[in-house]
Amino acid sequence: MTVAVAALSGLSPVSAELPMFNEKDWLGYFIGVETNDFKFGVGADGKTTLKINRKKGDPINNKLTVVVDFQIEETKPDGKITIYKLLPETLESSQKPTNKPEKTVFRGKVKGDAAFEVTVDETRGGIALGGRLLDPGTLAKDSLRFTISVKIPNAYADVDKPEDKKKMKAFEDRIKEDRVQLAYADKKRSKLSTSESIDTGSKEINGAGITAAEVEFSTYQGKKLGVLASPNSMLSLSAKQPGPLQDGFAISWTADTATDPQGAARLNIEVK
Repeated sequence: MTVAVAALSGLSPVSAELPMFNEKDWLGYFIGVETNDFKFGVGADGKTTLKINRKKGDPINNKLTVVVDFQIEETKPDGKITIYKLLPETLESSQKPTNKPEKTVFRGKVKGDAAFEVTVDETRGGIALGGRLLDPGTLAKDSLRFTISVKIPNAYADVDKPEDKKKMKAFEDRIKEDRVQLAYADKKRSKLSTSESIDTGSKEINGAGITAAEVEFSTYQGKKLGVLASPNSMLSLSAKQPGPLQDGFAISWTADTATDPQGAARLNIEVK
């Protein structure tokens, strides 16, 4: 299946519309949550990130920042998918900036005036995200779905892969406990290697639909990233091309609008 990103060329520079903090630590953010394990923020421009913290509480490495995208996908008659990114200038919320999100809602649009809303809640040990399509705009409603993409970056972007056999052995020992574990809707489970090439487009990977994923890299310094779909929603893995998962991949969430028309389903992100 081919995925294309909708072009936004020709648009003039925009300014953020969401209310924002003026305090130094969260300047420019609409939502900011920090615990011993992670730092999560929704910028006034809609840019959303999660950083895993060291045991001392500061982020382990900015290059390991997880990016969360709110978007709308359109499935074309030929099966191709176009991804529409949110337009920052369309974002709005009637709520104030907060460090303790509880049913905190903001709305926005993508190209074609398709409108969506996002709900954010702080949970014990993590963040719960939800969302739904509000208006298809000029796009065909039946071909659209609201999705949340959790992008896991290259786990070893700062590490030069050694060519020397002795040093390679040391690197292999370092990553031997790395893993991505998946749970499926049919109750099956799988443990994926992160160093071997994997085709995320294969049926074996996404199977009957993923309900939970747990990601563990040595660079996370003992922390694990968990992504879970509540009932009436599902996850899927994707990457730009076949390759090792340690080079980066995405976990996408979407709700079943037939069984969840009000957008009650949630994507739960945990760090432990």
